[in-house]
Amino acid sequence: MENNISGLPLRGPRPGGTEPVAPMSKARAAVLERLRSSAAPLTVESLAAETGQHPNTVREHLDALVASGLAGRTTAPRSGRGRPASLYVPEAPESRTAGYAALAAALARHIAATSDDPAAAGDLAGRQWARVLAGLEAGADHSPAEPLRHGIKTHSDPAPRGLPGAARRRQTRLNVAASLRDAGFGIQGNADATDFTLTTCPIVAAARENTDVVCAVHLGLVKGLLEGSGVPEDGVVLVPFAAPGMCTLHLPSAAAT
Repeated sequence: MENNISGLPLRGPRPGGTEPVAPMSKARAAVLERLRSSAAPLTVESLAAETGQHPNTVREHLDALVASGLAGRTTAPRSGRGRPASLYVPEAPESRTAGYAALAAALARHIAATSDDPAAAGDLAGRQWARVLAGLEAGADHSPAEPLRHGIKTHSDPAPRGLPGAARRRQTRLNVAASLRDAGFGIQGNADATDFTLTTCPIVAAARENTDVVCAVHLGLVKGLLEGSGVPEDGVVLVPFAAPGMCTLHLPSAAAT
């Protein structure tokens, strides 16, 4: 049943679109590429330093990227006097969603109609998805049954083993968020990378139709990414359609005891 009440706005993320991304200048592309290569949100100042451009120019590029849906903007936690800095993250290119949204909807209908436990089947599918992502992106050639030992690598490095425990877990959470962006989600998080809002979903129509299946796939994906990086999955909470325009995701900060 579709998750909607007549006369009210649809809850949850907006769908990814299918329009091609417009061409952009080399300077703006450099800003976008740096956003995509970073596991953590970036400020105007850090982007200016890393791309060799003036902060005002970078700010103009970022405004354009946000307006076109290629970047998201949030506010850093207040740490003193003055206005908190704006933080920027990449958003998934909209054209990525066109090829598999209909297929995902069909598969979700099939699982819902034929499985004795659709949510469990969705969770297992999500964990398999995580293993595929980790295996491909780490360059590993392993069987699906072989435990992952390479961590998660998207467009950022896996958390180094030498980091203190808390720092390494935070880096892993950031890498999970980066993997979700690569999978087509618009995602924004807090400074500690424990609480996230999912503002776009690549298959939100399928999720509204078969929430138990599709959202279980996404939860299984997140848990599988954490497991593949050696971080406990206990305490992960995904709240589908938490409010108009978003789902929410919580990743625990503490190690398992």
